[in-house]
Amino acid sequence: MERRSRRPIDYLKASVGKIILIKAKRNILFRGRLLGYDEHLNLFLEETTQIFEDQDEEGNIREEHENLGSIVVRGDNIVFIDFFIAT
Repeated sequence: MERRSRRPIDYLKASVGKIILIKAKRNILFRGRLLGYDEHLNLFLEETTQIFEDQDEEGNIREEHENLGSIVVRGDNIVFIDFFIAT
């Protein structure tokens, strides 16, 4: 019996209700709970934060967060999705 390899859409389906990390164009990062998605792969998130990374004069990277609540991330702006964020 041949096992069918998992497709990216399978990971998306399995991640509904879980926390995911999204990298969008222009190096923008969002972390939120995936509520769902549509046929254009627009993602509907809640409890969302935008993550900013800032580097000081000494080269230390500092992470800042902005709470956004519920948002939609357009599918054509998504660069990658990390499905393995702990919930």
